Parts: sequence; structure tokens; C-alpha cells
Amino acid sequence: MRFKLACIFFSLSLSVISQSKASLPFNNTPLSEAIVALEEAFNIKMSFGSGLLADQSITFTEREVTLEYALSIIERQTHIEFEKVTDRYYIIKRQIKLDLSQVQNLDEVLISEYLTSGISKKGDGSITLLPGTLGILPGLTEPDVLQSLQLLPGIQSPNETASGLYVRGGTPDQNLILWDGIKMYHSGHFFGMISSFNPYIINDVKLYTNGTRAKYGSRIASVIDITSSNEIPQNIKGGFGFNMTHGDIYVKAPIGKKVAFMVSARRSFNDVLESFTFKNLSERVFQNTKISNGGNVLGDNFSSTIDNLFYFSDVTLKAIAKPSPKDEIIFSNLITKNKLDYGFEFQEINDSTRDQLNIENKGSSILWNHDSGNAFSYSVQAYLSNFDLDYSGNDTYSDSYVSDVTRQNGVDDVGFLFNTNWNLSKTHSLGFGYQLSSQEIQYKLGFVDQFGEENPQTFVFEDRSGSNTHALYADYQYKKVKKLIFNAGLRANYISAFDKVFMEPRLSLQVWLSRKLKGKFSVEQLHQSVSQIVEFVDDDFGLENQTWVLADGEAVPVLESFQTTTGFNFNASGWTLDIDMYLKNIVGLSSLTRGFDNPNNFSFFAGKSKVFGLDVLIKKKMNNYRTWLSYSYLKNQFTFSEVNDGRPFPGNFDITNHLTWSHSYLWKNFNFSLGWNIRTGTPYTEATGVVIDNDGFLTINYSKTNGERLPDYHRLDFSSTYTFNLSKDQKRKAKLGLSLLNIYNNKSVLNRTYRAVPVFSNDEVTYELRTIDKVSLGMTPNVVFRVEF
Repeated sequence: MRFKLACIFFSLSLSVISQSKASLPFNNTPLSEAIVALEEAFNIKMSFGSGLLADQSITFTEREVTLEYALSIIERQTHIEFEKVTDRYYIIKRQIKLDLSQVQNLDEVLISEYLTSGISKKGDGSITLLPGTLGILPGLTEPDVLQSLQLLPGIQSPNETASGLYVRGGTPDQNLILWDGIKMYHSGHFFGMISSFNPYIINDVKLYTNGTRAKYGSRIASVIDITSSNEIPQNIKGGFGFNMTHGDIYVKAPIGKKVAFMVSARRSFNDVLESFTFKNLSERVFQNTKISNGGNVLGDNFSSTIDNLFYFSDVTLKAIAKPSPKDEIIFSNLITKNKLDYGFEFQEINDSTRDQLNIENKGSSILWNHDSGNAFSYSVQAYLSNFDLDYSGNDTYSDSYVSDVTRQNGVDDVGFLFNTNWNLSKTHSLGFGYQLSSQEIQYKLGFVDQFGEENPQTFVFEDRSGSNTHALYADYQYKKVKKLIFNAGLRANYISAFDKVFMEPRLSLQVWLSRKLKGKFSVEQLHQSVSQIVEFVDDDFGLENQTWVLADGEAVPVLESFQTTTGFNFNASGWTLDIDMYLKNIVGLSSLTRGFDNPNNFSFFAGKSKVFGLDVLIKKKMNNYRTWLSYSYLKNQFTFSEVNDGRPFPGNFDITNHLTWSHSYLWKNFNFSLGWNIRTGTPYTEATGVVIDNDGFLTINYSKTNGERLPDYHRLDFSSTYTFNLSKDQKRKAKLGLSLLNIYNNKSVLNRTYRAVPVFSNDEVTYELRTIDKVSLGMTPNVVFRVEF
């Protein structure tokens, strides 16, 4: 009887231990110290091998948490996992993670908190972002993946969009964006103002701007590798919320112990309710187009009927199966949509216009990871990506004029990947693999102009082409912790359209000069055969006029980039100093690409660019306060033999100086962040006048190509969040957030173009030059509310 009572009492006491709570204010605390604090706070014992906790730290400031919740947070921030033996005894083991983004065993973290919590810099030079643990950033109340990356040095968005990332002088189409291994050809909602990836289902994002692993190919600027959650939860998890532009929901549910599925959905609600935030974003997107001017073209004396439909959405569906401790099978699906249907009609004069735009990016992938447990692992993956853009515009004026414009662009990309990793010893590892990418791209551009009874003038440009790329690659790594990391890789790409092999050697070296100071160097050669061109510019609409095309070796050559990078990193006593200097040479540029605009001539020109850059990050952490300063210097010079008399000139997005100064502070359950952003204005070509020749043909004369610069750009952003529990067990939480973009409402000029406008006087028509400026987003508030369960 006494034995039974003792057992009952012991079980009850353990139950109390497991349900008790403690306050754990860990701020970049060494993991060994955190484990001791856990043992004391919850009266538990943990067993682990020597060295397992070395060189790891955690940040954890939530108050009154359970042991189970604390262990889960530690597992997410470190490379260990906890095995529960009894309610009081635990075994600490190293996590076994299969990571397709790297072919080497690169567990070492150089900086565990690069900007703020949730952003770390790995030993191979890549930067990893964890949206689930991401600290607050200026102007963001939600962890938008692409907007968060813009706070890093060397990454800019000259047009203020989330998806328009210019990395080290490269254009957005030169970034390889992967979602669960699927190549993405469209990464923005609302014409790029919001990224098309739901941050609440993303596990991590890896960014490479140099020293790219050999498994990555097909782009020359950067790699943004996004992996959604692969967790098999014990219970149903999920969340939902909304801000002033859209709402979302996601659910993760187990099916037994070895299978789970995840589903998420987001959609804008402006077609039901237009918020102040959405109106501001709309004014920024549609300015200087007929959508913004349509209702006022003819003044208030004419009545008009307006049809306006716009929305965006994305849906993901994922299944995860772990049939054995050595195997993992993942099936992922993603669908993103943007739809616009706008029209107005002036009935008195029978004048009407209509614009319809549909953009979809769909993708699926299946992945099998296998770890043999004998220092050898491999993965097999197949993917399908489909991009489709369909635009039609119609203008009718009485019975005298009809204009129709159509634009279609489609990409079908099917791929296969076999990747291996072999750890030869503690210091040597080898990886190799094979990739196949089969692409078919089609575009159709049509114009129809008809005046009165005359026969319509019709122009149609269309093409359909395909190519297969076979790639073999290998990576070797030598790693001696805190002393030396050496990576050497080689990738060979055979592109069927050219019947040619393109070699891509890659090398990176990191040397610890002392315990706190590290030197680094990398060199790499990259190629790109698929890119976007500006096929034509529709001055009235002017949105989504970039077209994906395959290189043909003539008007669109294969891009080739050769980049060298050197720098050093210092990290001690809460200070971080990271400096990179790089030199990049790119050949195969076309005058049709979105990074170049020559208003003097619409011919095909081939050229090159030379980019020199300096990226600097200085960060200081003091308890719950963090401040960091990010600075980039960029000199991007283009050279085209037929432009500017063959002399170099600044590229369209040559931003010489770019500085951001950010702050964040944590107080109890409140987070605050403030950031100031200032940069040099972008170059533009100044117009000097309008000329009409003897045949009545009108042209605009321009001065030196990109010889002038817009005024400097600057703005101040603020954000704040408050988190609170909705249940005593802390399994249901809520977050309320507020953000203010451009607090002092500065209107910076983002882009400047010119238009010849007719002036009627005494039955004569003359033309005057009009400057068309696109200005930045004004002061824009946003509110977010979320619930997690």
C-alpha cells in the first residue's frame, strides 16, 4: 500500500514539474549555461557528451514558460535535440538534419544573430533567415521574406517593391529563387509590393551573394533558397490573421506518427473592403497609368462607368512522410495568382478602355532524403514549375480609333536533381550530383491599330523555344573548426540550345586570424541562359512588361559573370563588424534587358558591365537593445559599343551610396523597431527637346545616356508588436502589430521619363516636353492581428 502511495505521489510530483513554469531571460547566452539554468529551474537532469554544447548560444526572453516550450525553442535555435527518458531525465543529442541547399556538412554558425534574432550567418558565407524566430524589423510587423532581405548590405530595391531585389548590381531576374526546390518565375503580389510566399509556413531561407555552392546554377546574381516547414507535429498546429491588405490561414496536422500534411492560403480582400493601406499602395503602383488617370481624363463634364477588380492569392499544400529514421519523403505544391480587370466608359463620346491581366505561377516538387548513417547521404528530387502571364488592353474612341494590345508569356520548367554528401572524416567531405532542367518558353506580343474605315495595322511578334540543361557538379570541403574552411567546387553545364559546355569553377576560403577575427575570400564563375527583357513599354499601362526569354546567342546572349570577393569579420563583446569588397564582370548584356534603357534607339545592342562594391555591417547588442548600420558602395558601369560613343556610363540602377540605420528594443511583451534609409538617386537620361522632321515624324532628343541623377531617396520606418497568451498552457498566442512606412511622408522620385504632349493653338498643333515622375510611397500605416494555436 505504501509502495503504491509512493508511486502515486512520485508521479504527481513529476506531473507538477512538467507543468510548472519559469522565467528564462536568455540573451545570447552560451548553451551550456542555459542547460544548467533549465536543470535548476525545473529540477531535471540532462545527460550529454562533452563538446556537444560548445560554440552555441540562445536568445529567449519570454516569461513564465513551460519546460516543453523552452526545449522546443532551444531545438529551433541550436543543433541539439532532447530525448525524454522520464519526466525528470533527458538525453541531449545532435540534431540530424538533411539539408538540400548544401552538399557539405556545414553546421558551424559564424554569427548566430547577424542583424536580429532569426538571422544568422553560416560558416560557408550564406545568410539564413528563420521567419519563425525572426525579430522585429523596421516597417515590418510580419516577417515578409523578400522585404526582410532588403535590410542586408548589398541588397536594394530601387522601386520600393518586395520582389524587385537588385543584388550587388544584378537585376531581379538574375536571382535564383527556389521554393521547396521549385524555380519561381514570379515572386510578388500586387505588382511586387508584397512577396508571394506565406512567411508563417516557411522553415528557413538561405541567401548566397557569393561563394555559391556548386549545386546551384542558372542565375548570376544570388540564390534565395526557401524551404517550408518539414515538421511532423504531435498535435494540430496552425494560425490565422490579417493586416490591411490581406488575410491568411494555415494548418499543420499529423496523420499518425510518421505522416503529416500542411495547407495554407492567403488572399487580398480589397474587392470587399478597401483599406487606407491598400489605397496608398494602389496610388504608388498605378501612378502615371490610365488606371490612376482614367476617371479624370476628360474632366468632370463627362460621366463615366468604372469596373475595377483586382485581387491576389496564394495556396500551398504539402505532405511529409518519415517512414523510417533514415528516410524522408516530401511532396510540395504552390499556386500564386494575381488578377486585374479594369475598365471605364464615357458614354457621351463612346470612349472606353479595358485592361485585363492574369498572372499565375504554379509548381510541384517531390523529394526523397536518405541518410545511410555511415557518413553518406543522398537526395533525389523532381520539380515542375509553370509561369503564365496573359494581358489584353483595348481602347476605343467613338468610331474613329480602335487599339488592341496583347501580351502573353509562358514558361514550363521541368527538373530533376540527384545530390550526395560523403563525410570522409571530421575535416574532409565530398559532395557531387547531377541536375537536369528542361525549359520551354513562349511569348506573343500583338498590336492592332485602326483609324476609321482604314485597314487595321497589325503587328505580331511571337516565338516558342526550348532547351535542356544537363549539369554535373562536385564540391570538396576541408573544415577545421575555428581555424580554416576551404571549399572548392566545379559545375559543368551542357546547354542543348548552344550544343556547348559552360564550366563554372568556384572556390571559397575562410581563415581565422584570431579567435575574434576572420578573413575570407571567394571567386566564382556563373552563367545564365534564361532572362527577362523589356519587349516594349506601354506608356498608358506600364506594368508587368518584362518578358522571360531563352538566350539565342544574338539579341539575347548567354550571361556570364565572374566575381571575386574578399573581406573580414570581427565578432566580440556584442559587437559585429562584417566587411565585403567585391569585383564583378558581366558579359552578354543586351540593351533589351530590364537593367538597361536606351531611349535614343530601340535596336539590339550587346554589351558588358563592371561592378565594384563594398558592403559593411556594424552591429551592437546591449541586453534587449540592438542597433545596426548597413552601408553599401556600388559603382556599376555599362559599356555598349553603339551607345554613348562606346564610353562607359552608369547602369540604370547604379546606386552609389546606400545607408540604413536600424534599432530594435524588447520590453516585456512589446517589440519596437525604428529604421532610417537613405541612398543616392538612380541615374536617368535627360531629354532636351522635341523635334519634328519634314515627314512629320516626332522624336525626343536626349543628352548623355544616364548622365543625370535623381535626388537622394530617404525615409523613416517604424514598427511595434505586442504578444500575449490566449490560454494558460501558452499553446494559443496572439500578436497585435502596428507599422508606419515613411513617417515624415517624404516623396522621393523613383523614376523619370518624358512624353511629347500635343498643344492646340489657332488650328495649329505643337508639341511640348512633359516630365513624368514616379514618386515613392507616402506615409502608410498598417495593422496586423494574428492568432497561433
